[in-house]
Amino acid sequence: MNEIVILGAGMAANVSAAYFRKFLPDVKVTVVGKSDRGGLPVVGESLVEVSTHFMRDIGLSSYLIENHFPKYGLTYYYKTDLSNPGDRTYFVDESPTIPPFPSFQINRFTFDRDLQKINRENGVEWIEGKVTDVTFGKGEPHRVSVENASGETSTITARWVIDATGRSRFLARKLGLGTKPDHQRSVFWFRLVDFDPAILGRINAVKKENLAFDSYFCTHHFFGKGNWIWLIPMRTGEYRNMLSIGIVMRPDLFPGSIQTGEDFMEQVTREHDVIRELVESGTIIDTNVYRNYIYHTRQRYSPEGWFIIGDAADAVDPLYSIGLGLVSLQTRQVGAMIQGDIDGTLSEEFVKDMNEAFVGFQQNAADQVTDLYEVMHDAYQCHMRMHIGIATTFHLIIPLFIHGYLSDPVGAKIIAALGDPKAVSRELREFFDLIARTAGGERQTSLRKFLKVQSAFSLNYPYFEYLRDRDIPASGARLYFYLAGLRLRLLLRSGVRGLFQGKQYKALLVDLGRALGLRLFFGGRVLRNHPLVRWYMGAGRK
Repeated sequence: MNEIVILGAGMAANVSAAYFRKFLPDVKVTVVGKSDRGGLPVVGESLVEVSTHFMRDIGLSSYLIENHFPKYGLTYYYKTDLSNPGDRTYFVDESPTIPPFPSFQINRFTFDRDLQKINRENGVEWIEGKVTDVTFGKGEPHRVSVENASGETSTITARWVIDATGRSRFLARKLGLGTKPDHQRSVFWFRLVDFDPAILGRINAVKKENLAFDSYFCTHHFFGKGNWIWLIPMRTGEYRNMLSIGIVMRPDLFPGSIQTGEDFMEQVTREHDVIRELVESGTIIDTNVYRNYIYHTRQRYSPEGWFIIGDAADAVDPLYSIGLGLVSLQTRQVGAMIQGDIDGTLSEEFVKDMNEAFVGFQQNAADQVTDLYEVMHDAYQCHMRMHIGIATTFHLIIPLFIHGYLSDPVGAKIIAALGDPKAVSRELREFFDLIARTAGGERQTSLRKFLKVQSAFSLNYPYFEYLRDRDIPASGARLYFYLAGLRLRLLLRSGVRGLFQGKQYKALLVDLGRALGLRLFFGGRVLRNHPLVRWYMGAGRK
């Protein structure tokens, strides 16, 4: 029987169910979970471009416009003198204009409820209950045991089982697949209502004038020592205003612990007095804490027909709001593997390639954010690192994502080859060392030396005008030419020391070589269809 059974009741379960129902119409989709989650805390209120692109594909564009706040990108607040609580001078970076893709700030309490209703109307079957066991069939259907509210147990069969149980991590725990990273994260968050939003404007904001949108409707990020704070505006019919506010900390770098509202207020009073004033103007209606919550899994996909997605596999840092983006990526990959299984073309190699492509994408993002905590207190270094990461994401990662490379047989091999985490980490570390050498005294005083983190270039607006697969090589070439030029400018700023940094000149030449190669050999061609790429990803790479 062609049936997908999805374990879980949260966002990952519901958005994947909507996707499979639409793109695998001949497959029965069943969700097993509790529709009333008993007031469990929810996170993931800020969508980014890849998440909204996925929402559009599953038919939720009109729903989002009609029911949730628009989001005009991410706004970053880099405090120029973090040691002075009374100083409200910030280097503020926001999108230069309305982003080319829409995104939204969603109220998860209403979104999750509404999506469950939409899925039921579209033919997704819902089984109310708790999954107690999964027995994997060897050439036979998998068996899922479910306990209902009365304590009675029933069994359902499925050809494919998808674990979207979130932090419960049902399959990862059952199969002993969990792992812990070297550096942990803790988070404290709450919702604030009936506050004065005008208080956010009571800072000395050093930024380019913005005439394109109301800056309030962004996801706001304030950086501190070993921590950062989010502020997310949300739409609600019950309250005049609502904000989701949270602080994320790397415990080995953060001087203290935050577990209560009083702890939070003490911290913001030390670093971001404007947030203290904002919170005091409103009412806190709930608080939540996750301590040391980061984890991963060793295996996410199996050719035997089970898959682990979202928080059931990996907990992520919310800095760039990529949680749902990773879920959408995995959902597309799982859909491709299920379609291959239906067609009789699924192979262990394809499953392995899917996993490697995802791991490269996920681990590189995680490593960059983890390392960023080391310099969040340093406005200059923090903004420079973020600028490089954002430019790389919008010139390579998002174009490849939009055109389905991460769920394509050749595309997945390309992603795995480009995104080797060790190689990427080594290259970035060299660049970050150069940034550290040039920081000096300009961290707090020379604001003219700050780059626009989110510029029309770094957000790659020219590419998104046409969104053509064949323009991806040119997009990558522009990125590498830019990185070479940026490295050269930093070397020149280093003074005499810059003349003796051989590794940096070698890296500069590598970037120039990549740029020229992409432009000369692949320009105007669809990367995954190029004969040279297919040879290298096939016989040439073995």
